[in-house]
Amino acid sequence: MPGTKPEEHGNRSSYRVFIELPLKLMPGALLKRLCSDLEGRAALSGMSVNRLAGLRIWATLFLPVVILLLFRFSRSGLMLFAPCAALGWMLPVLIAAKNRDRYLDEVRRALPGTADMLYAFVLGGKNLDQAFRGAAEAAPEPLRSPLTQALREMELGSTRAEAFERLLERCPLPELASLLRTLLEAERRGHPLAGTLEVFSREIRLRRRDQLRVAVAKAPLKLLAPLVFLILPASVILTVGPTFLATLMHRF
Repeated sequence: MPGTKPEEHGNRSSYRVFIELPLKLMPGALLKRLCSDLEGRAALSGMSVNRLAGLRIWATLFLPVVILLLFRFSRSGLMLFAPCAALGWMLPVLIAAKNRDRYLDEVRRALPGTADMLYAFVLGGKNLDQAFRGAAEAAPEPLRSPLTQALREMELGSTRAEAFERLLERCPLPELASLLRTLLEAERRGHPLAGTLEVFSREIRLRRRDQLRVAVAKAPLKLLAPLVFLILPASVILTVGPTFLATLMHRF
């Protein structure tokens, strides 16, 4: 709704100010030393380096304190202090890696349809530049943004190879690298683009199907731990528990 957009923007701004507050209170040299490893992890995570750094500082400070308060400064709380501090330190790295994997997976899902669209444009008589532009405009997010940026770079004077290389730096996906390499090789060697893209579309769909089969095959193994440690004990308690309690009450 239009009336909620300013409030949502204000909430996000307040959250950002709160998260990045420690950055304003710490010396720049110390902050750079503590958060130097986050610069390479912020790419494709949807979070800035400052936000990841602020999250690291808050999590490292507050997680051990919360554990100490929950355990009332007991020996168990003191033993968990260092592991919780380490977990808080690694929390932004884990979040960035998870967001990056989600982003790349969304791009991977959108790539087969975009390759088919590129093949359709080439089959309709478009040249490579026109087909790439049409496929980029028709591609769903998050694939549309890097493709559109590569188009702008080519319009500003970059060669196709340079634009594709920077595109792969922004979106390091093997399937996308294979598509761009296929386009460059077909243009360099003079091969017909339609046949090349047809083969690529078929291969990438077969590869996606194999990946889905592997994921489905791993699903029972992932369900094994909850089944053994959660569902099975609860089932045993529900089935055997009443009989056991009735036997005890009958004896005593």
